[in-house]
Amino acid sequence: MPFKLVYYAQNDPKWKEDRLGLSEQKSDTIGYVGCALTSVSMMLSGHGYTETPKSLNEKLKKIGGFAGSGIRWNAVSQLYPQVRLNSIIKCNDSPAPLAQIDAALAAGQPAIVCVDSTAAPGFLSHYVLLIGRKGNDYLMLDPWPYQTDVNKETYLMPRYSQGNPLQRSIMQIVIYENVAADGAISMPGVAPTTTTSTPQPSGQPTTAPISMGPKARVKDDVTWGLNIRTSEDTSSKANIVDVIQPGALLTIIEPGGWTKIGAINQWVRVRTPKGKEGLAAAWYLERVPGETYPTTTSSTTEPPGGATSHATEPAPSSPPQKSKLVVQVKKSGLPVYATASTKGQAISTEKTGAKLVVVEETGKAVSKIGAAGKWLNVKATNGKRGFVDAGSVKVV
Repeated sequence: MPFKLVYYAQNDPKWKEDRLGLSEQKSDTIGYVGCALTSVSMMLSGHGYTETPKSLNEKLKKIGGFAGSGIRWNAVSQLYPQVRLNSIIKCNDSPAPLAQIDAALAAGQPAIVCVDSTAAPGFLSHYVLLIGRKGNDYLMLDPWPYQTDVNKETYLMPRYSQGNPLQRSIMQIVIYENVAADGAISMPGVAPTTTTSTPQPSGQPTTAPISMGPKARVKDDVTWGLNIRTSEDTSSKANIVDVIQPGALLTIIEPGGWTKIGAINQWVRVRTPKGKEGLAAAWYLERVPGETYPTTTSSTTEPPGGATSHATEPAPSSPPQKSKLVVQVKKSGLPVYATASTKGQAISTEKTGAKLVVVEETGKAVSKIGAAGKWLNVKATNGKRGFVDAGSVKVV
């Protein structure tokens, strides 16, 4: 579904006096230091998972989603597994990787960024939600009341650049990936669309250009052509939207997707030269010589100083690390399929209690384990890799 603009103000009377997170300080209220929480609330609500700052604050407190008043970014995915924490990039000492923000916006994934909220000496951090790129600036939803009408444009630079260029006006980037997003973000004053590739009327704000995003090259030994699919199911030809010849370039449109290039058993969302979008098997792709790929720097502490700097979370590693997670079969006779489909070939049949090694990212795997209808990529007891029904296994 497309991302719809939903606005919340952190100092709304409905919640401004609520104590933020697990802080013991009476002054740490949503109205005073709740910009990060409010930005996350707008992000979730825009994706269709309606949460106000008040309701999200209460839910996160129950699962230990705060360090004091600082939000733990990855705790959001505990509440909504379909909204995955993609990356956290600390850039207060280096130029912000705008290409990574642009790629996220092009994929229908708004970005939460930290800015300096004052021109006074020192740094007073504040979080806002970016919804689109326009020229050398970003359109935003600002939790601190500035422009509450989502039908009017609100720009980042006039209020938060503090005289700096765009790349040095952003101190931290937090990107979530909603797996149900369809690549469209509603823009102020523009009727929602279902694709970012549809040209907008001249003079109207647009999402990031479709050409943006790092490129990947189809390996030369893929002589049969690389299938671009709407799903990871390789047992059917019905989900193929395009076939790409060896040597052709694809645009990565998935936030942080460039980290998957060449990775075994990973799929990455791409756009073809014909403008079609779908999933490509990352192990058939390689980096393009001369192409500039974003540099992701982990942030292990909350941003420097300031009353509104209340967010903390270690960044996920980039590129993704191999999982060492082990699951146990709950019922005898569990088939392991060669592909993520019951129509695929059964490469193994496992007994009750059998232990299988998960061979996909731990973060993605954990959210699926125990959920019927989800496919988990594992190594069977015979050493072969395949897929099992995630609802039929449990964590050891």
